[in-house]
Amino acid sequence: MPITLFSFNRKFSIKAKLVVGLFLSACLFGQAFAVLTLTPLVTTPRRLTLQVGSSQFGTINSVVFNVTTDKVSPNNAPIEGVPSATAGTAMASPANGILIRLTSEIPTTMAGTWQNVKLTVDSPVGLSCISGTGCGSTIIPFNTISWISHNRGSYDIDDGVFSGGTTQTLFWVGSLNAGLRMENTLVFTYANSTLYPAGKYTGRVTYTATLP
Repeated sequence: MPITLFSFNRKFSIKAKLVVGLFLSACLFGQAFAVLTLTPLVTTPRRLTLQVGSSQFGTINSVVFNVTTDKVSPNNAPIEGVPSATAGTAMASPANGILIRLTSEIPTTMAGTWQNVKLTVDSPVGLSCISGTGCGSTIIPFNTISWISHNRGSYDIDDGVFSGGTTQTLFWVGSLNAGLRMENTLVFTYANSTLYPAGKYTGRVTYTATLP
């Protein structure tokens, strides 16, 4: 956890969303390297940017898990998600990766102050059955979906699983006299360990970057 030596009244916050879809068709159902880098102070105002998937502003990318009949009991094989065609990925990323890029820019006027950049994700609702697809009011919790983080070092997004709650911390790093740039590519997997009614499910997670 970073130590905050200074506090500021103004808070920068930016959000990006990722749609997660699940299609159940059964009866149920590189070399790693550090990519966190510090950047020099700038002459422009303090700035924070966050990209999840596509670099096109306002685009909400999706990841789909297709659970076919051969992937259910007694097999129950985990299912790797497939991003939408518009999702952006890093050049060296593995297949089916979603790029997450976070950049902070700190002006020279704030030299000598700690700048704590934090990335969180909210996943409280779960994946709800789409009306008319046969699964009724079933909701699949988001803690059935995990990810592997690629192209990471000591201070990037770790491998993990959605908590199914709010403000789950993924990244929290402080810097002095510098901004930072962090890039990781996440590959998502559905655990497929529980049988749910066949149908189509959808849910949304929201990533939030803050620079207090």
